[in-house]
Amino acid sequence: MRIIAIANQKGGVGKTSTTVNLAAALAREGLTVLMVDLDPQSSLTEYFVQPSELETTVYELLLEGTELKPLVLGEYISLLPSNIDLAAAEVQLPTKRNQERTLARMLKRYAYDYCLIDCPPSLGILTTNALTAANLVIVPVTTELMAERTIKLILNTIEDVKESELNPLLKVWRILPSLHDARLAHHKEILEALRAKYGSLVYSEPVKHTTKYKDAVTSQVDISELDRLQGEYWNRLATQVIAESETIL
Repeated sequence: MRIIAIANQKGGVGKTSTTVNLAAALAREGLTVLMVDLDPQSSLTEYFVQPSELETTVYELLLEGTELKPLVLGEYISLLPSNIDLAAAEVQLPTKRNQERTLARMLKRYAYDYCLIDCPPSLGILTTNALTAANLVIVPVTTELMAERTIKLILNTIEDVKESELNPLLKVWRILPSLHDARLAHHKEILEALRAKYGSLVYSEPVKHTTKYKDAVTSQVDISELDRLQGEYWNRLATQVIAESETIL
């Protein structure tokens, strides 16, 4: 199972949207996908079900080792959900032995082609767990003024995970510019600045800013159901993920 963490300590950069739409595009290729909601805010879970109605979530999986049957969302896509209980994990997990590898151990129970982890907007123990379990990281970042500082912090955390031997083979797949409005001069300038600094690490096509993504949340569908061109965007991204991730396992 190829595991990809969708990570950035800043909220509102499109982590959940990236998780949902990449999963849908991988599924269109006939690949099975396990999505993991590792954010106590539960945006990914709420995309499909009411978090407050769940009796067993990722919290019980991580803290108690409870068997957690994924929610089946379609023929190819399943979800390990979360709710607000997961917030307690930031305090409770550090008391466990070898706590950074808890998620990695738990994910060995599942057999899918891909696992996508929607990380919380923090650099705490939950994000560390995701980075320790992952093969690759996608870093969504908005093309706004805080982009450079945002990227620097998450890349430093990734390096710490590698250098501490928690996951020395971890790789950043791409920095993914998101919520990009090509009509705005400062968006274009920041995108060019990111490309100048990080080169090919920046994904070639930014995610277009469109209200259709919010409409997709309301309708509980991926963007391809509402916008054909945006669906094709995620198909292209998924094709590249598949081609480049084949070498990691």
